[in-house]
Amino acid sequence: MLPRLAPVVLFFSALVSAGELKLVSLFSDHAVLQAGDAAVFGKAHPGAKVSVKLGSSEAAATAGNDGRWSVTLAGLKATEQGKDLVVNSGEEVFTAHDVIVGEVWIGSGQSNMEWVVKNTTTSDEAKSRPADAGLRVFTVARTPKAEPADDVQGSWKLSAPDTVEGFTAAGFYFARELRANIKQPVGVIHTSIGGTRAEAWGPKGMYADVPEAKDFDAKEAAAIKARAAGLEKLTAKIAVEKDKAALAKFKQDAGKLAPVWSNGPHMNWNGMVAPFVGYSFRGALWYQGESNAGQPEAYKWVLGSMIKSWQKAWGKEFPFIIVQLPRFMTRHPELAVEINATWPRIRESMEWIADNVPGAMQTVNIDLGEEANIHPKDKLPIGERLAAVAMQRVYKTRTDGEAPRVVKSERKGDSWVLTYDRAVVLNNEGKGFGLLAADGKWVFAQAKAEGAQVTVSAAGVKEPKEVRYAWANFPEVSVFSAGKDGLPAGPYRSGK
Repeated sequence: MLPRLAPVVLFFSALVSAGELKLVSLFSDHAVLQAGDAAVFGKAHPGAKVSVKLGSSEAAATAGNDGRWSVTLAGLKATEQGKDLVVNSGEEVFTAHDVIVGEVWIGSGQSNMEWVVKNTTTSDEAKSRPADAGLRVFTVARTPKAEPADDVQGSWKLSAPDTVEGFTAAGFYFARELRANIKQPVGVIHTSIGGTRAEAWGPKGMYADVPEAKDFDAKEAAAIKARAAGLEKLTAKIAVEKDKAALAKFKQDAGKLAPVWSNGPHMNWNGMVAPFVGYSFRGALWYQGESNAGQPEAYKWVLGSMIKSWQKAWGKEFPFIIVQLPRFMTRHPELAVEINATWPRIRESMEWIADNVPGAMQTVNIDLGEEANIHPKDKLPIGERLAAVAMQRVYKTRTDGEAPRVVKSERKGDSWVLTYDRAVVLNNEGKGFGLLAADGKWVFAQAKAEGAQVTVSAAGVKEPKEVRYAWANFPEVSVFSAGKDGLPAGPYRSGK
């Protein structure tokens, strides 16, 4: 069950002893409620009349036979002024202090979403800024579960020089940029674990309508069963083993077979998302994919299904902005295109998801990243680009924000012409292009830009079969949008 709430005033103490009023931890001191209509929900004594008040906004509901209740505070206006959120069940009164109203976003994924401000190149600058009570982060504790949990562990923290170091960097820089532009409070619910796959972040049954995922749930269940059997076998060996070296080895192996683990099927959803389903928010940010890069094609339906399952759980379509993976790992210096590279293909899958899954969007970061570090430290542009897409697509406060996209691709004689959705410029001497020659070999190519068109050719190559751009784990990049936004165009290949 959820944690019991302490009595708020002394004269309620006699009733509290039999009370059952509970809310998830997100409804706590310093919370940010979503502007517009915000749900408040929890448990109380079955049949209890529950009233909820925030300032002048009030709502009431009757707890059902299972004790569950939910109300909607309608028409909430964004406000910097903290107020008390008061919940009264007639038996208990709970008060969350300093609750504000603004824009709430969920930030999830693996280690690059988990990466904190302290470990970024701009941490000193972030700490040098004054406290901002209108920017708040709730960090969900790492608590995977075998079954959906009732609550999460964590608390809301206000942005200040002594707190920002521990915030999710991508989420914080996103929130700071968004807040500066929309002039409203922003709250981030951060829930992520390093090294995790997308499969761990969606509910059981999320692939029910996916032909490619036939029997996937059964296979996951079998894997869990096999893990449990292995643990039982090792436990039996530990009980009788006398040799110290063997005993230490068995214990080490047993420790790796915990029945609940961060990459267990659906376990991060169960412990770190499911408990706050229903909490009102505007959209989600997703920085993950490194752990799924080995199966880039499957990522389309794995992440696609996960997004749809989140939307189904909340009962609505909402913006889901994907961080397309930046560069990582040295490319082969003699190959114009890394045919077997997986990172360009998972980037392509991310683009496909953004084009085909309702609510999905993406940022392009192909000019960022570090060759030898899967955790690039410059998270500021990651957050700013997430905010740019949100401002263009969600808040409609700017006309640009998304990266340039190829809208037409055709061979013209011995050249290949790519037409982007807006004017582009070539930096870095137009590097990053490759052409497929008649003999089946990829060769480096040259490019020139004129307005929205980029013409690609290579000496000695006649009637090239295909063209690719930035098609490597760590590619050369050169195509950027013209104008002040200067956003990089993403990887591209024809004939896909």
